[in-house]
Amino acid sequence: MDRMKAEQIALHQIDPGERLLWSGSPAAGAAALRALPAVLVGIPFASFAVFWIWSAWSMTSHGKSPGGPWSFFPLFGVPFVLVGLGVMMAPLWAYLAAGKTVYAVTDKRALIIGGGGLIIGGHGHIIGGGGVQSYSPASMDEIARFERSDGTGSVYFASRETTTRRGGYRRVRIGFEGIPDVRQVEHLLREQLARKAA
Repeated sequence: MDRMKAEQIALHQIDPGERLLWSGSPAAGAAALRALPAVLVGIPFASFAVFWIWSAWSMTSHGKSPGGPWSFFPLFGVPFVLVGLGVMMAPLWAYLAAGKTVYAVTDKRALIIGGGGLIIGGHGHIIGGGGVQSYSPASMDEIARFERSDGTGSVYFASRETTTRRGGYRRVRIGFEGIPDVRQVEHLLREQLARKAA
C-alpha cells in the first residue's frame, strides 16, 4: 500500500482535533517471510492427515472394514487436511493481511488499522480482524526497536498474553513491523511515553 493511501485511511480513523504525526503500512513481503515457520508445522500435519485418509480408504476399498457407515470413515480426515493446508498458507495470509494494514501515530495514540482484512502484529502474528486497535500512552509498554542497515525495521510498544496449544501462556509483542524510517517512528512513540510519565 502506498504512503498516500495509508495516510488517507489513517486520517479517516482519527478523532476531530487529533493530529496525525505519521502513517505507513507493513512490507507485505517481510510479513510473509516472518510467517514461513508456520509452513514447517503445516506440512507434517497435512501429510499425516493425507496418509490417514489413504490408509482408511485402503482398508474400506479392499473389504477389510465392515462396510456400511464405516465407508465414510476416510472422510473424517478431510478437515485435518484442510487445516494443514491453511497453516501451510500462513505466508500468503500474512502477505494479504499486510496489504490491508495501516499503522499510524497521532499526538494522542498509536493505531493499527485493518482494512476489512486481518491485522499484523508482532513477529508476523495475526492479532485481529478488520477494525482499529488503539494504544494510548497508558496502554504502552517499554518500546523496543529493531533496525536494519537500510533504516527499515520494527518497533514494538505493547504486548498481550495468548494461550499456547498446550494450555500455557506467552506474551506476543505488538507494534509496527517492516516499516521505513523506524527510528523516526520510535522517537514519536517515545514522546507518547514521555507524555504518560509527565
